[in-house]
Amino acid sequence: MTLFRSMTCAAIAALTVAAQTANAQQVVLDVTGWKGNEAEPAGIAELVSAFEAANPDIKVEFSYISRLDTDVVLPPRLQGNNAPDVMMTDMPLVSIWGDAGLLADLGTDSEWYGRLEPSLVPSVTTGDAVYIMPLEVIGMGNFVNNGLLAQAGIENAPTTIDELHAACQALDAAGIRPLIFTGGFSAPLFVISNGLEQTDDAAALGMGEASFVESESFNASLDVVRGLIDNKCVDPDGQAGLDPWSTALTEFKAGNFAMMPQGAWNIADFSSVEGLDYSFAPIPSGKDSGVALDLFGIGWSMSAQTEHAEEAARFIAFFSDPENLQIMLDAESAYSPFQGGASGLPDLASAYDQARVDGGVIMYPFAVLDWPKALEGEIWDSLTGFLLDTDKSNENVLERWDEAVEDSL
Repeated sequence: MTLFRSMTCAAIAALTVAAQTANAQQVVLDVTGWKGNEAEPAGIAELVSAFEAANPDIKVEFSYISRLDTDVVLPPRLQGNNAPDVMMTDMPLVSIWGDAGLLADLGTDSEWYGRLEPSLVPSVTTGDAVYIMPLEVIGMGNFVNNGLLAQAGIENAPTTIDELHAACQALDAAGIRPLIFTGGFSAPLFVISNGLEQTDDAAALGMGEASFVESESFNASLDVVRGLIDNKCVDPDGQAGLDPWSTALTEFKAGNFAMMPQGAWNIADFSSVEGLDYSFAPIPSGKDSGVALDLFGIGWSMSAQTEHAEEAARFIAFFSDPENLQIMLDAESAYSPFQGGASGLPDLASAYDQARVDGGVIMYPFAVLDWPKALEGEIWDSLTGFLLDTDKSNENVLERWDEAVEDSL
């Protein structure tokens, strides 16, 4: 018995030493991202655990940093000697940090690069370099409360402007508030979708080679907003104080509005609300399909300073595996950036899926750098003012957009 105990203790001691040795030999990867918290888990915790299990020589230390804080927190680290090994990025960040030499070239010879959707390849490639591996494409469309529409005798989510007008009139007559339309985000999604649907000048507008003031499509898009107000879709005064990221979401979840332009990343949260019967549809527009406004949102980038380039590349490539990536796509209700058509959208988004099939896809211009980031804030601000005073001329609004583009150049 004494011998057994002695052997057991010796075995335990040996295992402990082995574990300590293994831990000492582990490479620790410092990874940051603005998804992966409780509010938007995005499957990251599960994927990090799976990566560590498959790569026992690597330990991942993941830090959540909000998107807004990323602009402030990471630049000093990147310019100093404290850069993360891997960072969640988007194209505006890649444009700045890549041009400054702060990001490592992931290589156009990477296995995953050859599987990217062809439409994304120009967006993620800078000259001969690639500084980001895309993780997802997320739809931005129109959330619809099916129960409220049914109360007003409406069977399907509207996809055209005429259908939207008719739905709004029926909802208003039934005492139901039709549409959340905040100047910050919801209204811009609608205006951008309808403006871009009728023009091929997206990149030219963002480069100042074409003018918003002279754009027939964007002048018409602002006129469409006035039509929404006239047809009882929108009560601008009643929505002036709605925060698109908190109050507006709460109002929709509570069943206080029938429709709301927003992003598919809300699907998981909305689906957790008991009794909320809703669907995700394209943004109504001048065409039968409506607009599926796709956002190339996030990806992984590697610091040019990392001392663990091989391990960081393994971490990034792990997410490109279709089976692994599907965990994130399901959590985010997103589309894969790789060829093959993988999707994490549930059946309630079938109308949005159909709009993509019918050719209604438009890429959100800020996410692919067709428009400068500074213009986005200007659009939000100017549309907030426009909704409160639609007597303003279109020129008054669109001049501000042109000035924002000019300033960015």
